Amino acid sequence: MPAFDYSAYDPGGKLVSGVIAADSERHARRQLKENRLLPASIALVREKPQRRFARLFGHGVNNFDLSLLLRQQAILINSGLPLEDSLRMTIEQAETEKQRRMVQSWRTEIVEGRSFSEALRRSPYRIPDSIIAGVGVGEESGHLHEVLNRLADELEVSAENRKTFSRALMYPAALILTSVIVVAIMMTWVVPKITVVFAHSGRELPLITRIVVAMSEFFQHYGLLLGLVVAGLAVLGFWLLQNRERRLRWHRMLLKLPGIGRWLQMSNIADWSRSLGILLQTGVPALAALRIASSVVSNLYLRRKMEAVTESMRRGSSLHHALEEQQVGSGFLVHMVGSGEASSELDRMLLRVADYYSARLKNSVDVFLKLMNPLLIVFMGMVILGIVAAVMLPIMDMNNMI
Repeated sequence: MPAFDYSAYDPGGKLVSGVIAADSERHARRQLKENRLLPASIALVREKPQRRFARLFGHGVNNFDLSLLLRQQAILINSGLPLEDSLRMTIEQAETEKQRRMVQSWRTEIVEGRSFSEALRRSPYRIPDSIIAGVGVGEESGHLHEVLNRLADELEVSAENRKTFSRALMYPAALILTSVIVVAIMMTWVVPKITVVFAHSGRELPLITRIVVAMSEFFQHYGLLLGLVVAGLAVLGFWLLQNRERRLRWHRMLLKLPGIGRWLQMSNIADWSRSLGILLQTGVPALAALRIASSVVSNLYLRRKMEAVTESMRRGSSLHHALEEQQVGSGFLVHMVGSGEASSELDRMLLRVADYYSARLKNSVDVFLKLMNPLLIVFMGMVILGIVAAVMLPIMDMNNMI
């Protein structure tokens, strides 16, 4: 059923807004009037642009927001409140408009008699399949608050893994980009105004000065064109990656890169292990849990391998044999899964595997940043020093002549 954003006046003349599920705009207006609300505007909730990007890279709603909302529901339900009342309270106390709209869309479905898992599935905000499956099992078992707490923990740790991986790339990239911008400004505006004095002196300039002057002239004549070419290549690359097969090859190549490939593999295996462990722990059947856990893997090449593992399990293979056959992860993953299957504690072993890979990822990123940051600072300092030296050497030479 579609969802509609609405703004309406209540009996006291106050303008209120929210989200309502209805078959059509006319149906939505009728529901509002039945609730003693005078409609002011009604519009179909459309997919936000960021959701299209999220689908491209395999992510849905912000994990931290979703974790916060699920944990709030767990606390309120555990305190004895019915689900509908806990959702209503969450709407009233929502920290952001996005959170309020999301919970309102859930509550609208529940008011119409649907289950919480069905409300999440039908929400205009895309919720991960692992969360929906876990909530469904929690409703059937009567331990919804416990399941919601586990799912919130999983979301927080998964979000922290992605944050750790992003931090390893974003900080050096930001430092390099800032330095490139500074150097470009110096080459385009500062250096030409200073070196014009040297051009009229008639003296032979030092080698480093000639190099900097040549680079400055290149930036002046071709800098804009170079920027457009780089932007065009970025847009072309993004367009090419819209194709699933090209994106699969790109993701496979990323896994082969030194450093980054290992981080990607650790991050994805940690997410897969934690999702599968939580699902098995909450009572989701093994094959369904494997299928859902595979969907949380953001790297398409690894996801295809995990789907092949699921197919092998469906044909009767054990999980550790399937992982070994597909060459997923390291021997540690296979050994831990094999131990879990032998001891009937697969869910706990998977959670330990997830913790192990999360810790390895964090340690690897911390070591990388401790080594890379000083090197980048020294390198960019040398670049700036080279430009300053190219300007100062001729000036010092002219002073000596005087």
